[in-house]
Amino acid sequence: MTTVFDALHPSLQTAVEERGWSPTPVQDLALPALAGGEEGIVVAPTGSGKTMAAVLPLLHRCLEEAWDPLAILYITPLRALNRDVDRRLIDLAESVGLRVGLRHGDTSQSERQRQVKRPPHLLVTTPETFQLMFTGHRLRALLRSVQAVVVDEVHDLASSERGWQLSVGLSRLDHMCGRRVQRIGLSATVGNPADVAEWLAPGRGKAMVAVAPRETELTVESEPPEPQDEIGAVEQALSTRAHATFRRLIRQVEATPQTLVFV
Repeated sequence: MTTVFDALHPSLQTAVEERGWSPTPVQDLALPALAGGEEGIVVAPTGSGKTMAAVLPLLHRCLEEAWDPLAILYITPLRALNRDVDRRLIDLAESVGLRVGLRHGDTSQSERQRQVKRPPHLLVTTPETFQLMFTGHRLRALLRSVQAVVVDEVHDLASSERGWQLSVGLSRLDHMCGRRVQRIGLSATVGNPADVAEWLAPGRGKAMVAVAPRETELTVESEPPEPQDEIGAVEQALSTRAHATFRRLIRQVEATPQTLVFV
């Protein structure tokens, strides 16, 4: 059976086969368009594969078109998140002979120097560090080779001051490169995808919204009041049902410390 993965560079096809991956709905939707150079935002639930929906076509283009490093910027607003993204991308990129780097405020000076001397093909960074890259002569030279930018959690940035600063930086990047740099945004939830796509890539941004149905099994249990709850309810000025619920909650937390409580 033919899938969108069959259009990838042969080394990427091998990589996804070795990992046992099959295309998800968002990858079926976005991968062909992004591999063709289209721009916009990809909207899909968490865990639906939207990160790879953006990264796979860019790695494909990097291999097919022999992009020079630094070729791809992956901008994410959270440092904890970009460490996680970095681990996944390193595994995939290294398997096809490409390098991934991580650069933010805590990156050591020695690692920064290594990135300048031997640039990665894909660099994971934050919006603030991206802005700072324009201030260094050698870094500006690297930015001129950028072909594509991925902006993760784009909905958080679009309506904030950080987002407008990023927008200015992306325009500056286009001007510095002397060409249009492909822009891709990722979001798990956005109420106005067309507006955010236009903000990210004015005049050319598309909203690619994937519906990824998922089944979730829920177990609902109700704690019936016991005689002890009658006494406790009077002492705590609660209803017997509320006291029974709190008693069950205490037992649950003691048994499983990592418990999420909705109030």
